[in-house]
Amino acid sequence: MKRGLLLFVIVFAVTVYGYSQSTIKFMTYNLLNFNESASIRTGYFKTIVDDVNPDLLVVQEMVSQNSVNLFYNQVLNPEWLAGTFIDGPDSDNAVFYKKDLFTFVQNTAIPTGLRDISQFTLVFKPTGDTLLVYSVHLKASSGSSNEAQRAAEVNILRGVTNGMPPGTNFLVCGDFNIYKSSEQAYLNLITDNGVSDGHFIDPLPISGTWNNSIFAPYHTQSPRIRQFGGGATGGLDDRFDMILYSQAIADAGKMVYVANSTWAVGNDGNHYNDSVNRMPNNSVTQIVANALHNASDHLPVVAQFRFDPEPVTEIIEIPLKSGWNGLSAWLEPVDPDVTDVTASLGNKLILIENFDQVYWPGQGINTLSQWNFSSGYFIKLTENTNITFLARQPSSREIGIFDGWNILPVLTAEPVQVSTLFAENLIHIEIIKDAAGTNVYWPDQEVMTLQYLQPGKAYLLKSNLDFTISF
Repeated sequence: MKRGLLLFVIVFAVTVYGYSQSTIKFMTYNLLNFNESASIRTGYFKTIVDDVNPDLLVVQEMVSQNSVNLFYNQVLNPEWLAGTFIDGPDSDNAVFYKKDLFTFVQNTAIPTGLRDISQFTLVFKPTGDTLLVYSVHLKASSGSSNEAQRAAEVNILRGVTNGMPPGTNFLVCGDFNIYKSSEQAYLNLITDNGVSDGHFIDPLPISGTWNNSIFAPYHTQSPRIRQFGGGATGGLDDRFDMILYSQAIADAGKMVYVANSTWAVGNDGNHYNDSVNRMPNNSVTQIVANALHNASDHLPVVAQFRFDPEPVTEIIEIPLKSGWNGLSAWLEPVDPDVTDVTASLGNKLILIENFDQVYWPGQGINTLSQWNFSSGYFIKLTENTNITFLARQPSSREIGIFDGWNILPVLTAEPVQVSTLFAENLIHIEIIKDAAGTNVYWPDQEVMTLQYLQPGKAYLLKSNLDFTISF
């Protein structure tokens, strides 16, 4: 098809845009009856917290407000704050958070037959996203009556989460005292009822009875084999402490779980029925292993989550002239359907194509279908006009150049110098020319009228090698 030669100037306005991304480390820890006499253990907790360096810390078996104050003053530093504590029946939950990252909203007690489940509501400051954290300490011990009570406690929690709107970010953490994946309490946690999104996702969906050496990397109780200072002994052989998350987080929305980030701190998988501080420990230092051994009869569990804000969007506008033009865009269309991208052109559009596909509305032909951000296009119009569409920053500005002819887009909002863009690959460029213009970069003929590639345009490029470039 004949392609006319046309010079045109792109003028545009672009706002500052971008994604921000913040990853947090979340930690849950059963502190083992943390009361005012626990000051003898605060040094161990400080060693652990300093080493792990979480951003959000939820704890169980906190006895009183004075205990919260003790932990805050002797374990944490001024970058932390404590959330509101509710002194309910039996032992309770507490939350601590880094003040530059989170705003604490409220602590809501959810009563059960034994202990309150705490609903901590926080806002992640960099993105403004709300996160609900449920802290549980379910009924302990084996036996059918204890299993039934744990199941009932989880049902109470599900009564709350089942009422959450779809897309709600929430976690549940703590000491579940669950022994196996077939236990009803666990099934109540993870079962999707098909009506709501109130169920939880276990990032470590291991099946079976967990008190088994094959599950050694996941055990959290007990890091000690001898009795001292209260608590359980027997070495690491139970997976009681967990972090699970909502369907909204599993769906990778604005908050996502970082794959493979869950870890029982200090558990290297080699301490089944043994003390965590029997060296060697391949996951922590001897100092940290000793602190884990002495601080509590549980190991803390950590997981990482990433908050991704909504991408900034804007209207992109590129002037085009009557006849043939080369076209590309420095932002990615929010809706890549080619009919949406070109909708602003109306009946002024004759056709748009690349080497392989074409959208020719007047002939009822559309093999192009989706706009490819990494491609350049030829476009033909009946008159001068602007193409406008809603766009956002792309996830990548890297494209492949292939041996032979290419239609080169310009994926930057500023003119880019040919020699800078191609760098060491410049020797593989045989020719670059305006897709619809007269400027050319043709080193064999020593013709260098094309020195800068302009945003909004597309260029014909011939290479003698496959390689990649990044704008």
